[in-house]
Amino acid sequence: MNQKVNFSRKLKRKFKTTSPTFIIIFFILMLYVIFLGYLVAWGIITSLKDVGEFNDNVLGLAKHPTFKNFGTIFRNFYVQVNINGSLKTIFIENMIVNTLLYAVGGAFIMTFVPCMVAYAVTRFKFKFNALIKGIVIVTMILPIIGSAPSEISLLRTLGLYDSIIGNWIQKFHFLGMYFLVFCASYEVIPKDFAEAAYMDGASELKLLTRAIFPMIRPIFTTILLMNFITLWNDYQTPLLYLPSHPTLAYGVFELSRTTINELNNVPARTAGCVILLIPILIIFISFRKRIMGNITLGGVKE
Repeated sequence: MNQKVNFSRKLKRKFKTTSPTFIIIFFILMLYVIFLGYLVAWGIITSLKDVGEFNDNVLGLAKHPTFKNFGTIFRNFYVQVNINGSLKTIFIENMIVNTLLYAVGGAFIMTFVPCMVAYAVTRFKFKFNALIKGIVIVTMILPIIGSAPSEISLLRTLGLYDSIIGNWIQKFHFLGMYFLVFCASYEVIPKDFAEAAYMDGASELKLLTRAIFPMIRPIFTTILLMNFITLWNDYQTPLLYLPSHPTLAYGVFELSRTTINELNNVPARTAGCVILLIPILIIFISFRKRIMGNITLGGVKE
């Protein structure tokens, strides 16, 4: 009873010290979250309806849930791509393989490269360290819309266009916000760690792998997960740079305008969206604390 009273008092004090602006923003964001949650729930419920039940009950719960829409997707869904002048049919199983290659490999590269470059910039004193950080900030400010034609032309010339490996090579850069996050993480690590490692005879590689990297591993993992989620949902990049290697997101985009009779209905199309959603939902539930947590790093306590 006393715990309930104390909690009620703390809650009242909290609301008294909270500004009206904070309360308004809180309720606006709460409505936004509820709206997004409702759309996700509606999509899952719709994927469990047949066409007749959906037409009779668009917004309600599924009275007779069925998974036949998912079977229809795996049996009938495909994307036709043009390879050397001939059409090739890519089924959903191949799309899943392409998605794993694109998302897993790309996410690791997009995390590992900024991590290593940020370590070199913050650990060693070069004349151009400030210039490198300045270039990263400038590229984040300047718009890059309209550069795709020149990129495609260059990739064709280098023989890297329409290739998973070529797309991985495209991602070997350190530009972006995560480079600055890694820099900030390295900068707060006390120099005592490096000095102690050197006294024990550790090389620079051992210092990085056994002392520094274990401390930034939570940040590395968080950024890796965020990059994976971004690439998993990306359909524009495969559409432009990997036309003969359609990913699952690319396939869902094509599904939205397909004319195949079995798939030309809302329940089947939402089933395709749910298939794309399930891995991300599992990852978010499993790592929600890490993804939603602050990207922070603590050193030693004095």
